[in-house]
Amino acid sequence: MSRLTRVLRWVEESKGLDRAAGALAEAIPSAIRSSNLLRGTALGHPAHPAVVLLPIGMFAASSLLDLIPGEGKAAQALIGVGLATAPAAIATGLAEYTTLDEKQRRTAFVHLAANATANVLYLTSFRLRAHGFGVVARAVSAIGLAAIGAGGLLGGHLAYTQAAGVEREPA
Repeated sequence: MSRLTRVLRWVEESKGLDRAAGALAEAIPSAIRSSNLLRGTALGHPAHPAVVLLPIGMFAASSLLDLIPGEGKAAQALIGVGLATAPAAIATGLAEYTTLDEKQRRTAFVHLAANATANVLYLTSFRLRAHGFGVVARAVSAIGLAAIGAGGLLGGHLAYTQAAGVEREPA
């Protein structure tokens, strides 16, 4: 078993996450829990994997633009679009959260934490850029991209290893 696999297994077995993960589940409004739109009922599968593509794509593309001199404004615009679309990704993820079993919920909680961290970092980068701190903003974005990667790894583990959202929605 690889070191990375051991870390992912450790997350799903970490009972210390149960209290916080359970509190989050209870705090999700019923309007989000029961939303067929947010859950992707019409698609026949959860909407979250499709919806996350836009903010992730915008954040990743901004990092590429950060490597090109003079493209700071374009990178900031992409970060702005990523931040504007992130609430839809969050809402679709929360709609699925309460359907998860205990191990899946632990993984999802850490997935959410990693992605929330990334969003805070990108918001910070956006604000730093607006105030002329481009070099620091690019460094903050790079850390945000690492957090997005960690969140994506956990999301992939949820979907492919833990089978979250598989065959719950009628086709």
